[in-house]
Parts: sequence; C-alpha cells; structure tokens
Amino acid sequence: MNKKILTGTLIGIILISIFGFWASSFFLFESPKELIIKKECDYEGLRKVVMYELNGNAVTNGTIHISASDCFENKIENFELIFTVSSPKIETSDINFEWKSFDTLTIKYNKKLEIFKQKTESETVNPKIIFEYITK
Repeated sequence: MNKKILTGTLIGIILISIFGFWASSFFLFESPKELIIKKECDYEGLRKVVMYELNGNAVTNGTIHISASDCFENKIENFELIFTVSSPKIETSDINFEWKSFDTLTIKYNKKLEIFKQKTESETVNPKIIFEYITK
C-alpha cells in the first residue's frame, strides 16, 4: 500500500514539473518586437519618418506606429511618436505614408483602425513636419 502511494506521489510530482516547464515556455506577457515596415528621409535628408509594427501578445492587439526624428537618428526610442493605430487583425497594407512636400507628410490609413495617437505637427523635430491624414 505504501509503495503505491509513494509511486503515485512521485509520478504526480514528475507530471506537475513537466507541465510547469511546458507552460513556462509560452511568452504571454513579453515585450513585443519592433518590425520596421518603412523608413524614409525627407527630400533634404534632414528628417526621417519610420513606420513600424509591434506584434500583439495574448492580451494585446498588434499596433502600427509612425514616428519622426532627425535623419541621422537610429534608435526608435528617441523618435517622436506621431501616429498609432491598432486592430485585432491589422495588416501592413492598412496604413502608408509619403512626403507630399518638404514640410508635409501624408498618412493614409484604413478607417476601420482604432486610432490611439494622432498629431497634427511635430513638436521635437526641426524643421517641423505637418501631418495630413487621409482615410481609405
């Protein structure tokens, strides 16, 4: 009888340990990775606009961000966040940007996207950029 209890307890501990290692392999709350979709400097090479995607995880939807900085800046953390949209099934084709003139950037996006941030002009980038939004 004691041998059966000891064997059952040992098997239970082994199964719980295996389940624990298996469950810990899922990254439910990890920080999302940045995937740069488009990067473009203006006509003069002074300012850069970057569009990048942050994948969602178990609790968040994916988002697409558009940020601006000086053309020589490489770290996205130092960019000024201009436009952020999200959707449960976001596609990179749902949003695009292009330089309309030296100081105007046109951002075209799908009207079904949920907008979190939308600036009309840059605050930290010099010379300033004016943002024009078009829904499709």
